[in-house]
Amino acid sequence: MRTQQQPKTTQLMKKLLFTVIASLFLSMSMAQTNKRALNHSDYDGWKNIKSHTISNNGDWLSYEINPQKGNGYLYLYQHSKAKLDSFPRGYDAQFSEDSKNIIFKIKAQFDTIRQAKLKKVKSKDLPKDSLATFNLSSHKLEKYANLKSYKTAVDNDEWMAFLLETKEVAQDTTKNAPKAKKKKKKSGKDKPEVGDLILKNLLTNETISFSNVSDYTIARNGQAVSFITQSQDSLSEAKVLILNFEDKKSNLVFQNLGLAKKLSITSNGDQLAFIFSADTTNQKEYNLQYFDTKLKQSKMILDSENTDFAQGWCVNKNSELNFSRDGKNLYFGIAPKDEKEKKDTLLDTEKYKLDVWSWKDPLLQSEQKVNLKKELERTYLAVYNTKKKTINQLADKSLPQIKLYNHGNAGLALGSSSLPYQMEESWNDWFKDYYLVNTKTGQSELVLTKKNAKVEISPSQKFLYWYETADSTWNAYNIANKKARQLSADIPFNFYSETHDTPSDPRPYGIVGWTEGDKYILIQDRYDIWKIDPKGKEKATNLTEGLGRKENIRFSYVKLDKEEQTIDLNQTLFLKAFGEFNKKSGFYQLTNGTSLKQIRFEDVSYSDPIKAKKADRLVWKRSTFVDYPNLWISDSSFKNEKQVSDANPQQKNILWGNVELVDWINGDGEKLQGMFYKPENFDPNKKYPMLVYFYERVSDRLHKHYVPQPNWSIINPTYCVSNDYLIFMPDITYPKVGHPGESAYSSIVTGTLAMMDRFDFIDKQNIALQGQSWGGYQIGHLVTKTNLYKCAMSGAPVSNMTSAYGGIRWESGRSRMFQYEHTQSRIGGTLWEKPLDYIENSPIFSIPKIKTPLLIMHNDHDGAVPWYQGIEFFVAMRRLQKPCWMLSYNNEAHNLKGRANRMDLSIRMMQFFDHYLKGEAAPAWMVDGIPAIKKGKFDGYELKE
Repeated sequence: MRTQQQPKTTQLMKKLLFTVIASLFLSMSMAQTNKRALNHSDYDGWKNIKSHTISNNGDWLSYEINPQKGNGYLYLYQHSKAKLDSFPRGYDAQFSEDSKNIIFKIKAQFDTIRQAKLKKVKSKDLPKDSLATFNLSSHKLEKYANLKSYKTAVDNDEWMAFLLETKEVAQDTTKNAPKAKKKKKKSGKDKPEVGDLILKNLLTNETISFSNVSDYTIARNGQAVSFITQSQDSLSEAKVLILNFEDKKSNLVFQNLGLAKKLSITSNGDQLAFIFSADTTNQKEYNLQYFDTKLKQSKMILDSENTDFAQGWCVNKNSELNFSRDGKNLYFGIAPKDEKEKKDTLLDTEKYKLDVWSWKDPLLQSEQKVNLKKELERTYLAVYNTKKKTINQLADKSLPQIKLYNHGNAGLALGSSSLPYQMEESWNDWFKDYYLVNTKTGQSELVLTKKNAKVEISPSQKFLYWYETADSTWNAYNIANKKARQLSADIPFNFYSETHDTPSDPRPYGIVGWTEGDKYILIQDRYDIWKIDPKGKEKATNLTEGLGRKENIRFSYVKLDKEEQTIDLNQTLFLKAFGEFNKKSGFYQLTNGTSLKQIRFEDVSYSDPIKAKKADRLVWKRSTFVDYPNLWISDSSFKNEKQVSDANPQQKNILWGNVELVDWINGDGEKLQGMFYKPENFDPNKKYPMLVYFYERVSDRLHKHYVPQPNWSIINPTYCVSNDYLIFMPDITYPKVGHPGESAYSSIVTGTLAMMDRFDFIDKQNIALQGQSWGGYQIGHLVTKTNLYKCAMSGAPVSNMTSAYGGIRWESGRSRMFQYEHTQSRIGGTLWEKPLDYIENSPIFSIPKIKTPLLIMHNDHDGAVPWYQGIEFFVAMRRLQKPCWMLSYNNEAHNLKGRANRMDLSIRMMQFFDHYLKGEAAPAWMVDGIPAIKKGKFDGYELKE
């Protein structure tokens, strides 16, 4: 049979197609080959997106992209034209209410500020921000240098106000002119800084200016602005003025020698309040001034001689003034008058300095000292009724905390006090008594005692509601009939955290909100959302139709309207969905409270979206381990979606990695989950070293994107996989109270062994541990129980629970007892009740068993774990001559803050792991240490063969 010859054109097409395909594969191979691993020098240029906001009309989106070191950009995207603009060093942007302008700040050049700091320029003299306004139609950009602050009206920002630093008066440079001696101005302790106030019309660009302004405020409706001028001569005259933008005339409200401050204005600009002192001493007495536009000038409504409060109680320099949204109430702080300071006649060497710790103190001295400034500045809430002209005190020393509702318009406030239970907070949960406080009369009524709960008032003020930890139920208290009832007792599911595993009462999943008129309350269980009648007349309804529990999806409500007070079930509600076991993320819509519809549910992580106020447009982020959480824009059904930002295009040149969800059965027979990371150029025929990092439960972060950056205290997964490390992150559960170390072993070691059995490419001889804080403690425990790991890095570890139990959390000043008895440390009793449990769980008592080289980081200003815990661990290891190093960063906290320190830790930590797991040469700091005489002169990074 004769074979038919193919046309030459067909043969040519096949050759061409083969060439194209071959070229494509070659280019892909070359692209892969051209990629490189991350190094520590990459961090500075890696960028982050922050502060994104959308205009009310939904057409404009602004966001910042900032490198970790250097100058960033503010980006402005117009959706209708797919147009992108940028402003160097712009930040803190906001759109005008009418979506016609954008206002933002501009930072000084990074290098300019750095050079000034190198020259020891004082902080107050460093280059200042500028203010910028940009018209979105005309594209006109205007800048104002030396910005102190700016304010816009919430509801109508045709006008804005901003304060600039006063320009220096030019000096006479005539050669023959004698140099005038500058007179030092006497400035009291409270003398305010002043500047030039500029009022700008964003539509017309008209400006009005005033000098020597110390304070200013603009009405919510944008119709008026008020400000204080303070003369700078020795007599210092204060003036308070109000300007109505309709006629643009400023009216003098108050004028007197002295100091005025704390200016407040009503939403419609018809009332003002401020405090004033005519005292010339540093220890000033203030009075409260009030102004109504019907008056010609302000009037004093309260001074230290008042009879409305206890003798000597009045406003002071720390008082905050706030009008209710409707302007009917003026809320202000009062406090007892300060005692007159006595003249100091002693030298410092003639004074003793002493803290007296008393067993009867409600708070430890350490906690009192942390809270000292707050307590010295504490004021107690009072209210002036602007219609009835009456004053009532709402808070006092026995009832210090008052929470207002409905922007201060509501007739009832919630008072609370933890004072009767302060002492036991050192070792127990916190408790409070709750009061209903009438804002019209000042009368208070005790309604709930010793509640370990956050109590709130419903929007229409018909109910108090709270979660009762004692019986694990939600409760409501009917304010009218003074009766309480359980809300969730008849629902056959738990409303407390079902995965709670510390020796304390579990917390609830939370409240979604209330419907109009307090008709229904919406409450979450582990998966679903329930509609409950607080009066108990209707049967509870599962709004998410039980789909959450059936499919293991956790539903939560997304509040798209930030001003929303109640939830309208007749509208479409936006729900966020998270797959508890598959880690998918997405959104559902609930229509008319009955119809649930999936919008999307994918193997990614979604942020909560932000909605344009007057348009059907959302902005949101989507990420995976590989994909940075860039900004996307779409409608509320997620149609017509478009990626807006690309923060780190350089990533395409970097070897990254991937992550997968893994599971295994732990030593207690429980199925656990974890995350397993592999390099991008993974070769299953190679052997890879593995790092094991852990902290409680971590697998919900499967799709978290880790930006390459210097470490605060833990490994950067991206850097590690890019440099050919495997990473295993196991979840940990704690079923046995009193045995947290054993539980950690049961989860971490069994997980490690399961991965070793499952994956032949793991280099079983080169596996290490890394963890911080609670994770650091568990590393200390594990290395006393197993030699499975080649080395370990432990950050801020508790090594001795017996001494740590009686220690102080210096950041708060609190005793550490509570966390062993009730929270994370999970012992479940006192040191004298369970001494053997404390010893069993303390690595210090088993240090002779340790064969694992250890790197410890414990910083000398650690406010969570006393750094002597790290010292105890290190000196014991050193005594027994076991390989151990301790990094202690000076003046650093629990987790590193200083970038230079974070960079240093990143380098040293990876040098430690590279030496033990990859066989690389040890750096000089590991071989020879860094003697104190070489501190700051020798980093010891160089490798020693």
